[in-house]
Amino acid sequence: MTDPVLRNLHITHTYHVLTTALTDLLGEENVSWCAHATWASKTAGFFIRKEVVPSLSREMLDRADSLTRSVGGLQAELLGSWAAPFGIQTVLTRAIQQIADEVARHVARGNLLVFEELAPLFVAMIEHFSDSEQYEQATLDRFLGRLSRGPVSREGQDLLIRAFTHSYEAMFEQDTKARAERIFLANALVGYHEQTRLQGPILGALHAPLRQVVLDQVVELMGVTSARKGSPFHEMSLKAAFSPLAGKLERLWRELMTRSLMRLELPDVTLRLGEDIPALNAERDFPPTLARLGHPELVSLMATLDRTPNDTAGSAARDWGDLGDRMNLIVDLFRTRQQDRVLYDQPFTFMQVEALKQGRVPHGRL
Repeated sequence: MTDPVLRNLHITHTYHVLTTALTDLLGEENVSWCAHATWASKTAGFFIRKEVVPSLSREMLDRADSLTRSVGGLQAELLGSWAAPFGIQTVLTRAIQQIADEVARHVARGNLLVFEELAPLFVAMIEHFSDSEQYEQATLDRFLGRLSRGPVSREGQDLLIRAFTHSYEAMFEQDTKARAERIFLANALVGYHEQTRLQGPILGALHAPLRQVVLDQVVELMGVTSARKGSPFHEMSLKAAFSPLAGKLERLWRELMTRSLMRLELPDVTLRLGEDIPALNAERDFPPTLARLGHPELVSLMATLDRTPNDTAGSAARDWGDLGDRMNLIVDLFRTRQQDRVLYDQPFTFMQVEALKQGRVPHGRL
């Protein structure tokens, strides 16, 4: 598919279908990674469809107003009588539209990158393991044979090999706590692999070069004005004069975009990822089976990824561009919500799904 908007909607819906199908293997009590992926993909859709642009633009222009006033004298001195048709607000509005397109491309690329690797593996898991009545190493080995050994940094899938191994073992685990821990471990390992793969698109979205786009827009608009009025403007002089302002505008944009990206739409709440993940309830942070972890590999992984392994306090992400910071939050998110049945909710209405099947972007809130 080439339409990123329609593709994202199909990806989101397919994750939900996989979530439901995986309950035949893992049971309904503990959700799989696909349940979390459903709502992460749905959230990504807001950026891919650029629905966040109007509110971001308004706040950006409001916050930038004081900055633009500070260059009024410089603008008048530099541009003289040609300043009238020229406005920083116009430049900034155009720049935001251009940068929003780039952010949407990065988010769409990340959405596809994860789906095209992981969704087929979950389909294969369902196909390979559905008829298994008891643990068989040969069955597991045949499935794992499709995965590549090695670290993620070298295009390897060691984390996924471990994750699907624990998922398979969870199918035959009779102890409810042990099963919950294995599924949580599998989810965390898939999440770690996924977030490592997403590092490039995330940084691309966060670090979109607003400064350069603003300067290019200044040159473009003043070039037109210059041609009309018969007064030459030199590109290097313009960029040098407006570079300090453009730098401040870029820092402001990154602050707003980071805050916007750091949210997750769940069926019952919008989580602000710059804040601590809410505890399960007033009495406990996590489900009882995950309150204290016993599986050695899981304990070791949490010691690596979670700054506060048995507490949601301190889970807030400070820098969404930092892999460790993201994972510190994500493992707490997975752990608190692992037995939350609301994650099984459909992301779209039946009528919207029907529109998708017909190849159309559905009406209504997506």
